Amino acid sequence: MAALAQDRDAADCVMKIRSDWGQPCEKCESYVESYKRDYRGVYRVELSNTCGNAIELKVAMQEANGRWRTFPVKALANGESMTAFACNGTGKYLYWVRRLNDTEILLPSDQEILTEYRDRR
Repeated sequence: MAALAQDRDAADCVMKIRSDWGQPCEKCESYVESYKRDYRGVYRVELSNTCGNAIELKVAMQEANGRWRTFPVKALANGESMTAFACNGTGKYLYWVRRLNDTEILLPSDQEILTEYRDRR
């Protein structure tokens, strides 16, 4: 089975483990009356590497205003995961993946993501 996993496309290695709305997020600072933090708009997604080979993953989460919150490229070994969030999310997210140190595949920069996907809702 492990030999078959090595033949799969790197994008097939990424699986959504969970997603949720309204969970506390220390980086999100939205407040309601009495200066109480409001997490109702927080959308989080956890993505995992399901292949035997390590991958590099770049994630962008869409905020309600249409802008994309981007995250640095993260290397994930088999079974490792990463969590990304939007403070006032739409529930939409994008990701790009390549095998670890595959220099033939270029992952987009934050600026490229912000420019290319600016008007996509």
